[in-house]
Amino acid sequence: MVVLNKSPLLVATLSFSTLISSIRLDGRDVNGKYLDCYDYIIVGGGVSGLVVANRLTEDPNVTVLVLEAGPLCVPSSSPSLTTNLDYSDNYEEEILYPIDAGYGLGTKYDWNLFTAPQTSLDGQPRPYDIGRGVGGGSLINGMCWTRGGSADYDAWEALGNPGWGWDGLLPYFKKTENYTNDIDADFSHKLYVQPDPSVHGTEGYVQVSYPRYFYNQSQVFLEGLQELGVPILTEPANGTAAGGMLIPNSINPDNQTRSTARLSYFDRFIDTRPNLHVATNQHVFRLIVDAPRRTRLRDYPDGLWISGVQFIPDGTLSIQNVSCSREVILSAGAVHTPQILEFSGIGDPNVLNQFDIPVKINIPGVGNNFQDHPYLGVVYYVSNTSFLTLSMIYNNPTLLTQAEQEYYVNKTGPWTAGAINTVAFPSLPSTSNNWTHMIADASSQDASKYLVPNLDPTIIAGFQAQKAVLVGLLNRSDVSAYELLSNSIGLLSVAAMHTFSRGNVHIQSRNPFMEPLIDPRYCSNPLDCQVIVEGLLFNNKLLNTSSMRQLGSVPYYPFLPDATPQTLLPAVQSGIRTEFHGTGSTSMLPLEHGGVVDSHLRVYGTKNLRIVDAGIMPLVPASHLQAPMYAVAEKAADIIKADNAGLTPQSCGSNSSFARPGPVMSNSSARGLTLSPVSPVPSPSTFQQLLNVSAFMPLNTSTRWGSVGPSGTPQSVPIAQEMLRNSSNSSNFRQTSNTSRTVSNPIADVMSIFFTQSSLSSTPYSSPSSTFSRSHTTAPSSGPALAMSPLSNPFLALPSTVTAPNIPVKSVAAPVFTTLTSSQGLSAVGGPLHKMITSEVGIAYTALPHGLFAAEDPYRDMLASKVVFEIDLDEA
Repeated sequence: MVVLNKSPLLVATLSFSTLISSIRLDGRDVNGKYLDCYDYIIVGGGVSGLVVANRLTEDPNVTVLVLEAGPLCVPSSSPSLTTNLDYSDNYEEEILYPIDAGYGLGTKYDWNLFTAPQTSLDGQPRPYDIGRGVGGGSLINGMCWTRGGSADYDAWEALGNPGWGWDGLLPYFKKTENYTNDIDADFSHKLYVQPDPSVHGTEGYVQVSYPRYFYNQSQVFLEGLQELGVPILTEPANGTAAGGMLIPNSINPDNQTRSTARLSYFDRFIDTRPNLHVATNQHVFRLIVDAPRRTRLRDYPDGLWISGVQFIPDGTLSIQNVSCSREVILSAGAVHTPQILEFSGIGDPNVLNQFDIPVKINIPGVGNNFQDHPYLGVVYYVSNTSFLTLSMIYNNPTLLTQAEQEYYVNKTGPWTAGAINTVAFPSLPSTSNNWTHMIADASSQDASKYLVPNLDPTIIAGFQAQKAVLVGLLNRSDVSAYELLSNSIGLLSVAAMHTFSRGNVHIQSRNPFMEPLIDPRYCSNPLDCQVIVEGLLFNNKLLNTSSMRQLGSVPYYPFLPDATPQTLLPAVQSGIRTEFHGTGSTSMLPLEHGGVVDSHLRVYGTKNLRIVDAGIMPLVPASHLQAPMYAVAEKAADIIKADNAGLTPQSCGSNSSFARPGPVMSNSSARGLTLSPVSPVPSPSTFQQLLNVSAFMPLNTSTRWGSVGPSGTPQSVPIAQEMLRNSSNSSNFRQTSNTSRTVSNPIADVMSIFFTQSSLSSTPYSSPSSTFSRSHTTAPSSGPALAMSPLSNPFLALPSTVTAPNIPVKSVAAPVFTTLTSSQGLSAVGGPLHKMITSEVGIAYTALPHGLFAAEDPYRDMLASKVVFEIDLDEA
């Protein structure tokens, strides 16, 4: 029997892995026994979560729990990390080494998400990488350290957020950084580096410095910008950010390694902060929202009280609660914070009602106003071999060995340099011949013309206010319109900065493990693509300067040098990706303008719920988000401290089960959750029959995986149509003979894995002798059926026998997949199922056949070894 507070449905995940009987404590987050109640609960252990946790626990009388969905970094396989870098924490190379910046993408430190199909581009989904683990995005980002211009933050304040302008944030930019300029005088002169000590911090926790190696193209890039009249900023951190610049990185100047939020705000304090607890691999899915109390909580504002959170430890069916006496702080990011709010009944009723979630607080802005920097990577080959590039080093074994040894021994050379050190943030008036027409077009646009239809009027009003600010920013010669990124491998990429397109992030299922639908709606307002086109045209001018011609740059796309705006637009629409700067989905705006939090970051309608992550940014700044997010979190910590000074913590009551997790797959009882004895789940050792990945057929990017034709070639059949056709085919889908509980075919969930039994007792199921192909498999003539969609096949670990748990199964379903596209097997999989098959589920990879998933394979975690059960609690 399964009972969860009389909820009609519990969507839980059963992992075919070793199940744990208590909360898993990884590495250095073991900090004594966990408590039933904390002063503060922080959801998310990324940049903002760790900053706030660190600052709040400066008071030894305050207890803080951080719940993080991802892991801690595991020990590195390279002994050089400790022997040559004197670094005892053994980070993995892709996290630690500057040369490997970007290699964390696609690993377990990445949520590995995808957007909805981008209908204003080419109709295809885009990869959407988000940091996952203690340290969040600081583990996998490009280490760029930029602040943006003062106008960016003054715009926040103008939109109704007192104290959030440049003057209000500058002290926090300084507070977070320990800035070091150790570039020698000669290079400082060549690269235009003249820091102003008054705008930098030297006592912060994040190490900010420069690599000990600069590629030659950095200098000619800056000189080429000068030839075209773009100013070179000798101090880009003082609020004047429109121009070219050499930027610092989040690098430790002593050992030339990445400086992460984990290193800066967690590792160095955890041994001396018994009041700071961090639990990894915990999937928070809902807030515990108390019913309105008759008596107002003394000293707290009006609104609902959030008494705690509910979460599920990885590899378990155990829903656990933990309570707070002061505040819950959501720092799960611009994608997952809206998801948690909506699962908790806080958001737009039109969204919540679709999934029968009771509305606790009507805030239409939740999940809306989502923004990002649309980015286009433009590849140029450097033909002049005297200008060394990273590509040349990787293609020359001798150079590669020399660079590697130089880094290990001296901490110098190319391995100290990340991908990007020189960038430019040009304005439209200074670089475009078409800027007056673009500004006029933006000014005359109706505010709702390019927004999602039928939005709440408050959201439209909010965008109207934002649009007026954006037009004013783009009309200024001291404000950036786009970014140019000079990459160490030859890229000269473009990203639009002050975007007019607005997307959204919303749940699309009651399944807490199904990722929300992420829809940035890139270029839904065509002005954003026009700005990128202007950037590409400027790129062509830049490459034709006398300085840049020294590189002998050869464009990957031959048409680029002679391109026109008309010929560039299709390339832009097919090439745009994220710059990893998702913001705005829980905006800090007035409620009447679609806001979700006030200027103290408190969620409207609540007494004690705040949001501290990139989602609160009402406008995405013209900057990489790392430094701004550290500053926002530092400021938020001071706000929270000040608001709670002198207040009496509330009683936690008896909601918590955190310190008393029972065995997951045996008798256990906790408040709100009871599990009856069930049969054992197969261990990872049973998963030995694996598909051979080398046998996967490459697919054309326009192909939908709907079915496989007689010749083995994919047919372009919409997935939903294929599933509907098969739903009436008894040879493909068979229902259980148990008349009291019918296993239904969940057509609504489209891409499905059905695991049924003839009776609800535990019954082994032997897989067919034939290998599963990408077509739907025919169920055996007797016994339970295992019917598989094309998308459940790839990388599926097929057991020789599977024993089903003895629980009342309503249906078994994987999430919706609107479209699956791929040009290289699964490298461009689109849709939320990607999260399900890439999630860490505790599988012992060493038990799998050797060599099937290479260490460098970014999809090595793609094991569809989870079955999602919808458990009918009304019948339990």
